[in-house]
Amino acid sequence: MRMSKTVAKAVHVLEVLADGPRGIAELSRELGVHHSTALRMLQPLVDGGLIARGPEGRYRLGLRMVEFGQQVLEEMDLRVIARPHLLALAESARATAHLVQLVDDRVVYLDKIEGSSIRTWSRIGREVSLHTSAAGKAILAAMPAEQAERLLAGHEFRRFTDRTITDPAAFRAHLREVARDGYATDRAEFESLVHCIGTAVPGLPAAVSITLVRTGTDEPDPSALLDEVSATAAAVAADLGSAIG
Repeated sequence: MRMSKTVAKAVHVLEVLADGPRGIAELSRELGVHHSTALRMLQPLVDGGLIARGPEGRYRLGLRMVEFGQQVLEEMDLRVIARPHLLALAESARATAHLVQLVDDRVVYLDKIEGSSIRTWSRIGREVSLHTSAAGKAILAAMPAEQAERLLAGHEFRRFTDRTITDPAAFRAHLREVARDGYATDRAEFESLVHCIGTAVPGLPAAVSITLVRTGTDEPDPSALLDEVSATAAAVAADLGSAIG
């Protein structure tokens, strides 16, 4: 079923505001509508608590969105079970740990634990770049080939850095290496200073990864954390199996 135009516009507003507060002029430009039309689009969302207008006149996501998001996250058993393991991994590695999952043909960040003072682009609920992320590659390499091909069929192999793999054939060959090795890396393929390593959670379309950020001239070596990341993924799978059983 196709989304109605009204709902699609409302979703667009929420997506724009998810990247930060906007004034009415900015929103009008991004939505491609006149100021008065934008105001009419925003008012029902304000009335419903989904967005809020600050004293400076800029709109932001409302507290009701936080309530909805928290409810969704609480219902995701994988996130609840994995969190203690992610916390331990982030503390041990002193780096940012991620839990990533395939949800409705989209690979998204399910959880994130900041293990350093350096903030990264990733955010809970945000879609993962399949061809540049360690976690995305790990999930693709672990799933049945037919399913991986379906996800890659319409994928845009966009270049983010000079290390991004943009050739579909080269990327598929890279995935075969990931499947053989049992882990995936992102060596400055999405952000020039960011290096990651990830492994699939056994038996699930999910992965655990750790992110290191280069602060000097030497590149960090995420492969040194492979054993910890693999052990975390295995522990998550074991705990989830125990909970289900």
